Amino acid sequence: MGQKGQIWITKSLNERQRASAQNCGLEIQVIALTTIQHRDFPKELPEVEAWIFTSQNAVKNILRQVQGDKGTFSGIVYASGKQTIKALKEKGFDPKSGDSETALSLAKKMVDDGVKSALFFCGNMRRNELPEYLAKNNVPLKEEVVYHTLLQPKTISAQKGDALFFMSPSAVESFAMMNPFLSEVDYYSIGDTTAHALRKKGVKKINTAAEASFEAMLKQYTTENK
Repeated sequence: MGQKGQIWITKSLNERQRASAQNCGLEIQVIALTTIQHRDFPKELPEVEAWIFTSQNAVKNILRQVQGDKGTFSGIVYASGKQTIKALKEKGFDPKSGDSETALSLAKKMVDDGVKSALFFCGNMRRNELPEYLAKNNVPLKEEVVYHTLLQPKTISAQKGDALFFMSPSAVESFAMMNPFLSEVDYYSIGDTTAHALRKKGVKKINTAAEASFEAMLKQYTTENK
């Protein structure tokens, strides 16, 4: 497999992710277009039947600051995304999930399960699909914003044959503030929600990973460039 151009990663990577790229024989350029800022977590939470997580950022925050809730919450925990589910399981939770990794699929699962009330741990840029679906089905929902996604737009000098990796809709928005979406660049998405954000910017061809992980994106790239 030959790397045909520069691979631009629009999110900060941990050492394991960097090692995964190196093990694939790929040279990458990381330019983070967003950053996460955790908020002080509320000391008291409303009583609800279910908790909802759609981002591992929310999981890290609640479990870092309110460890005691793991032992006291007796309701159902719902989560979307394999990384979010993995983070919850590592902390002793047994989350339920939808048929796919989207928040909308999770909302449908909750309605099918007959959930009567829920608390959504989310970020300031959370999408509307889950709250709107629950509202349409008369499921009372409260929200706790436990982290902020801050956009950090930068110029990326992508050229023909280069690849751009996007791991969130917010990174797409940040990129759009200072860069055009060139047709001769290859676009890689971590999942359907991020792919949808790219389509809204006019991107026609998007390579979407089979599962929501950086490693799956690398595998998608190597498959496309054999």
